Amino acid sequence: MESNQTEKQQDLKRQAIILASLLHDIGKFVQRAQENPRKQKHTWWGRKWFERNLAEKIRKIFGKLTDEIGSMINSHHEGVEYIFLADALSAGMERIDLDMEEEGDFSNERLISVFSRISISDKPKVNKYYQLIPLGEGGNTFKELFPINDSKCSWREYKKLLDKFNTEIKNLEFTSAEQVIKRLYFLLWKYTWCIPSAVYRSEPDISLFDHLKTTAAIATCLYDYEKYGREKANIDTTAFLIVGGDISGIQSYIFDVLTQQGKVAKRLRARSFFIQLISHIASHKVLHAFNLSLCNEIISAGGNFYILLPNLKNAKGELNRIQKEFDYFTLEEMSGEVSVNLGYMEISGRDLFNFSKVLENLKKKVLYSKYQPHKSLLVEDGKWVEDKFVRKKVIRSEEKICSGCRKDSIYEREVWAKEESFCKRCCEDVEVGKLLVESKYIIFSKTFSEKYRIFDYSFGLEKTLQKNNAYLILTLNNADNVTEGDGFKYINNYVPTDKNGVLTFEDIAKKSCGEKILGYFKADVDNMGLIITHGFLPQFHCDENGEDCQICKNKFNIKNIKPSISRLSSFSRMLNTFFTGFLQAELKENYSNFYTVFSGGDDMFIVGPWNEIIDFSVKIRKLFKKFCADNPDITFSAGISLFKHYEPISFCAREVENALKNSKKIFDEKDKITIFNKTMSWDDLENIVLTEAKRIIENWLKKQPPLISRNLIYNFRKYGEMYENYLEKQDIKSLKFIPLLVYDVNRNLNKPEQEEIKKWIMETISNFQKSQNKKLLFLRVIMEYVLIYTGGGKNGENM
Repeated sequence: MESNQTEKQQDLKRQAIILASLLHDIGKFVQRAQENPRKQKHTWWGRKWFERNLAEKIRKIFGKLTDEIGSMINSHHEGVEYIFLADALSAGMERIDLDMEEEGDFSNERLISVFSRISISDKPKVNKYYQLIPLGEGGNTFKELFPINDSKCSWREYKKLLDKFNTEIKNLEFTSAEQVIKRLYFLLWKYTWCIPSAVYRSEPDISLFDHLKTTAAIATCLYDYEKYGREKANIDTTAFLIVGGDISGIQSYIFDVLTQQGKVAKRLRARSFFIQLISHIASHKVLHAFNLSLCNEIISAGGNFYILLPNLKNAKGELNRIQKEFDYFTLEEMSGEVSVNLGYMEISGRDLFNFSKVLENLKKKVLYSKYQPHKSLLVEDGKWVEDKFVRKKVIRSEEKICSGCRKDSIYEREVWAKEESFCKRCCEDVEVGKLLVESKYIIFSKTFSEKYRIFDYSFGLEKTLQKNNAYLILTLNNADNVTEGDGFKYINNYVPTDKNGVLTFEDIAKKSCGEKILGYFKADVDNMGLIITHGFLPQFHCDENGEDCQICKNKFNIKNIKPSISRLSSFSRMLNTFFTGFLQAELKENYSNFYTVFSGGDDMFIVGPWNEIIDFSVKIRKLFKKFCADNPDITFSAGISLFKHYEPISFCAREVENALKNSKKIFDEKDKITIFNKTMSWDDLENIVLTEAKRIIENWLKKQPPLISRNLIYNFRKYGEMYENYLEKQDIKSLKFIPLLVYDVNRNLNKPEQEEIKKWIMETISNFQKSQNKKLLFLRVIMEYVLIYTGGGKNGENM
């Protein structure tokens, strides 16, 4: 009994250190909100804030440790070594001097966009800055995510932000130490994402939130490393394990949906969501195995996660056990279609200074695991375990095969009466797809208390708050109500609906202008690997030691940039927020006919009416540039493919993926889009293809009667195709398009009102051998657009 009590006290002490680490620099927030900020140092302001706003709320949980937490906040530069060292390591430094932290014009400096600081070329970059606005308060525009030119703010802006923060703190209630940390984590994210961590040592591009979070993660590891009998860690001690997780088989699993069976829209979205949750719950299981908070989840986005663990004696064995659990679930429950692959490596505190290098090496470990899926079950003592290759689920002759996946038998009819032609998993797909549209909360449980199982955990989707046995309750796509659950989560789950529920792909296609077809749009950020490994510390090897000279540092705007753990955390979090939070709001507000297949991390896949998808692609690329501080080194490429609504999803997905790959074929010429099987720059799509196509439609075809026939448009498309063939194959025979086109023009465009068309065509074919003649280069594509736009009926329906 006494031993249990001691253990509880030790755990509470540990939670107190985590909390103090998470709040260690809260005084910077408070200090900057004062008219006379230099009255006291930020450590003093931090303790005062804690005593006034939080201490009494948590005293019933932490008891006497409450006052110790305040003391640790006040003396984190000299008192608690875990926090002192963690603070420095998070910032990419060996130590931090308190007096230095009080330097600079800290009440008037805005946070520089982390995207302003990235450089993988010699193209000039310009700093842009964030406004002091809580995350989500910008409404559907998410205006707070888009940096501005003004570098200065005032203490009054900080005060306004702090007042809102304090109001939400007052509304928080806690029942456990873990809950205190969870709820403060999300509240700090909401309010301190836009605050610079420090302004004294370099231009401030790391948010206070990412510094607080990573400091708490590092301090926890240092405490555990010493507590569990290794040694007292210093900067060169390999006190950490960095763990990477990757979900493989995502695309084949998501798109393995038989189109002709209906309910595709619901099932597709549910499968994409399910993959996201596999990643999140896998990450949670690793955290829980080591009794760690969300702070230690350094990065989580796009089916990947990276977690910082203490390098304990049993840590690797525990990770191997967890890997086996992941393998069992994905092999037995998902027939091995998906795998969760872990990789890990030991690192020291000094390694955290170049976290880019850590991630580069870790990805090799994860890749090795990825190429050996389910190895923990399929191989034993270097030999194959043959019976594991045999599928245990046998479909008996009297059973019907699921019409949704054709892999399992139809589930018990009395349980799934509404979907009698589907197996259990396909039925769950339909149900989750419906719930995603209606639900406000997602609930995570360590037991099977919720309806949908992943590993030995479960999750539920609810319209109203249900606490049950949840370890985490998150509000979906709404940071306004943080106090209702534990926090918030942005997921791009937008799907178009009407009074009957989610629109089918056929319904969406009917929203198109002209031909009733769908546009499939897929895009991802260019050169992500290069950005991660080199973008935060460019090396132009100017001097004999391979170091950057001061001239280069000034020229490329990279003063004192280090690829620290906090900087990489900030970069990943912000990028993911664009592809989840902002994109969700943008679709809901301006593109109500679009269907999100997936979006997060650094990519997106969206389906919609073909003409709206093309216009959207141009707009979202501009918004992404603005979001990334107009940094010319951060771009994305895309592919668009058009199909009838009944085409198999897997086929459409492969084709649009090929279009995306074509946009990225040339390394130094990315930032492209491929559409109608033609790769082009974004400017050419907007200023040549769309401008000319829409002019033809408006000025020629919408006239009554039309000034030009569709047959002539078909001919122009054929001539454009012949010109492309000439350019690609140098086939001289293809040049006969010129006399053919001239003949067509003279024969069919001889009325006075057609003079403008004739002039346009003749200008288009003039100087055909010059590469800058882009109207001719894209003639086929322009006419392709026009034909589809006008192909739904007389002159095109919905024109």
